[in-house]
Amino acid sequence: MVLLPLYDVDLLEGKTTPFVTYGLIAINVIVGIAVFSLPADTYKTLLNVIGLVPAIETRELSRLGLFPRDLALFSAMFLHVGWLHLVSNMWFLWIFGDNIEDALGHLRFLVFYILCGLTASAVFVLSAPHFTTPMVGASGAIAGVMAAYLMIRPCAKIEVLAAVWPVAVRAYWVIGIWIALQVLNVGSYADDGIAYSAHIGGAIAGALLIIAMRPPNVALFECMSPPDVGGNTIS
Repeated sequence: MVLLPLYDVDLLEGKTTPFVTYGLIAINVIVGIAVFSLPADTYKTLLNVIGLVPAIETRELSRLGLFPRDLALFSAMFLHVGWLHLVSNMWFLWIFGDNIEDALGHLRFLVFYILCGLTASAVFVLSAPHFTTPMVGASGAIAGVMAAYLMIRPCAKIEVLAAVWPVAVRAYWVIGIWIALQVLNVGSYADDGIAYSAHIGGAIAGALLIIAMRPPNVALFECMSPPDVGGNTIS
């Protein structure tokens, strides 16, 4: 059964406007519009220049152009391979990012997000040092956001689309299943084009960073459940 998150219901969410989350989404969309409009050959070259190619990072291959080699660890976080890839990543960031930004504050959240993305990139390079296909996307950083959500909002209800029916499911089920799938598939990224090792690296970074970076008033594993308002629920 595929669980597609639609939105979350979190009683502990504050009233701050998630400027950083909105800004990250806007930057990713603007970059997407810019690069998707390029000719196919130019777009492919761009991905190889500023996308993350492990064999270039490990110095097995020469870099293309003058773009700093190691800056690709960062720039790859803002590139995507198509609208479906971009929209799905931004959808998850929209659902989970505002809660973590609310918990950490704007500046800490921005640092948290970037560190999760950089860790995801580094783990991918370490797991596939000879890989010559560029890895791009925000999913490693977003994996860190989801892991942090699991750490501080495990009992929040996530409205998901299970097949064709909306169902309210606890966050620990939704995110736990997602993490389990990444672990199960970690060795198959070369077959389906998904960098599962980057997701796992980002998630581990998110879990550790939320412990280190959270303000004193933010508790871990705080379980406040919203009242049931009818409809289907999985606890």
